[in-house]
Amino acid sequence: MGLTLPLQWGTGALISFAHLLFKAWFRTCRIRMLHEELYKEFFLGSRQVIGVTWHRTSIFSCYYYGPFHPMIMFSQSRDGEYLARFAQKCGVIPVRGSSKRGGEKALIQMIRYLKEGNRACSTVLDGPQGPRYKAKKGLLVLSQKTGVPLLPFIWSARRAVTLEKTWDKTMIPWPFSEVVISYGSPLNVPKESTEMEMEALRLEVERRLNTLMIEADQVCGYKTRWG
Repeated sequence: MGLTLPLQWGTGALISFAHLLFKAWFRTCRIRMLHEELYKEFFLGSRQVIGVTWHRTSIFSCYYYGPFHPMIMFSQSRDGEYLARFAQKCGVIPVRGSSKRGGEKALIQMIRYLKEGNRACSTVLDGPQGPRYKAKKGLLVLSQKTGVPLLPFIWSARRAVTLEKTWDKTMIPWPFSEVVISYGSPLNVPKESTEMEMEALRLEVERRLNTLMIEADQVCGYKTRWG
């Protein structure tokens, strides 16, 4: 289950180096949580969870949540391959697919993973290519099929590198910076939801994520990249 695309030795070595570099880099960061009770309930407790966030958070999120061994969906693009390989070294169980290609097969794997009793799955709701901060409904179906709630989360930082030329405005916290992680109320997707109800839930999780993003960015003094 997971990765299938081969990488040349040089690329694999580069990813290994990036993992070691970011691991040392991110360990210097200080974590502050907003709504920490949700982190304790879903990550330190025993409840299953489907974490949902925006694409801009991907690199640090793979590092931070990797020790929980979530199954995370990555696109079948070359960039998705690199990120999946990095995430795997962090402890993530990668599965390949997206709304455009391979998503149904990946979703089946994630359903099986949760039904086997594993704790967590996740993905970025605006991936693999946007539009930025607009949710797709893939993991709503995962929640609908498994009964596991969606938990919105996002992080921001007081000092961060923003890759302005990327579509998602990827963020990487500077060494020794404070990283603020904000969690939102869990959202359950009833099994008998109609298409209209699913659309309303999609808009609701999008709203919650954007509210969390604004909250975390304001706490950090970080300017949200909307445009």
